[in-house]
Amino acid sequence: MFKSNPFNPTFGDISELFLQAETSPKEITTLIQESNFARSIFITGVHGSGKTVYMTKVASLLTQDKDFIHIDLLNKEGMLESFVNKLYYISNSLLNQALNSIEAISVRGLSLKFSQTDNLEILLDEIMETLKARGKKVLITIDEVDDSQPIQEFAQVFAALKRKNYLLFCLMTGLPELVLNIQNNSKLTFLLRSEKVIMTPLNNTAMVQAYQKVFDCPIEKAIRLAQLTAGYSYAFQLLGYYTFEQNPSLSDDAFVSVRKIYEFSLFDNAYQKILEGLSELDKRYLIAIQGGKKLEDVCAIMKKDKVFVSQYRRRAIERGLIKPTRHGVVEYTLPLFSEYIDAIQNPDSIFYLGY
Repeated sequence: MFKSNPFNPTFGDISELFLQAETSPKEITTLIQESNFARSIFITGVHGSGKTVYMTKVASLLTQDKDFIHIDLLNKEGMLESFVNKLYYISNSLLNQALNSIEAISVRGLSLKFSQTDNLEILLDEIMETLKARGKKVLITIDEVDDSQPIQEFAQVFAALKRKNYLLFCLMTGLPELVLNIQNNSKLTFLLRSEKVIMTPLNNTAMVQAYQKVFDCPIEKAIRLAQLTAGYSYAFQLLGYYTFEQNPSLSDDAFVSVRKIYEFSLFDNAYQKILEGLSELDKRYLIAIQGGKKLEDVCAIMKKDKVFVSQYRRRAIERGLIKPTRHGVVEYTLPLFSEYIDAIQNPDSIFYLGY
């Protein structure tokens, strides 16, 4: 029996009950460890699908390998300078460690007398060359990349270092629309060429087993919980968290109140954020398809032709918000999303959008 709540609905934190994606973190860890050339890997999925947790898990596994140096970068101005400074600091630390055990190892070739230069690219090249000579590999993690100037500058430097065959690996997270928006940005082609890890719904059996383990309940009740999350990572943690806090016995009456709290938090913390990143026409498309409407009906509602509407259908699919079910019909992928669409159209709801 769990004495403390094992669920963690905080975005980016690794829960005690971590359920891995279809491509496990260990697979990506092994891929990187066995690589003899630089790689960039883009982890993508809808907000709340577990991208940051996944990246953090891979980084945690790799940093257990003594050959890896981990540099975590923030997507903000001065990002490149931060990268060089962190590498420089780590490089000097490595030298100090070597000097402290001088009786046990040879320090030949460990000199870190870098050029006195303001040119970051020259300094970075010297640091990377020194680390390469010591058999060190560099892992960079960047959460929530976009098409900002700092990311564009970093992309150019990464490409230059990759051409010099340094063992440099970059793990990034970002929303699916980033790929949609940078097709014509020559400075970010490395994102388009990066290997992709797409966050998929959690395995239903794994969720049922996790809920059974925590609540020691009949399988029917665990299935009911799992179905209410639709495999959405954030929803799995959120529902588990509130159930543990409010109603660990899973009685039918108390479950109604838990569902209300869960639904409100899901809308407020996740779906509002998702909608903020959409254009007006993207939003109108999601409203128009509600109820399993056929493509021709959606066209009539939006007053657009099939070619136009199909663009927004494709965008919603690539974002992971909908999936095709039968010819001309799609459905929402996220739990209770139809109820959320009702709420944004209801003038009496705090989530009302005004149309």
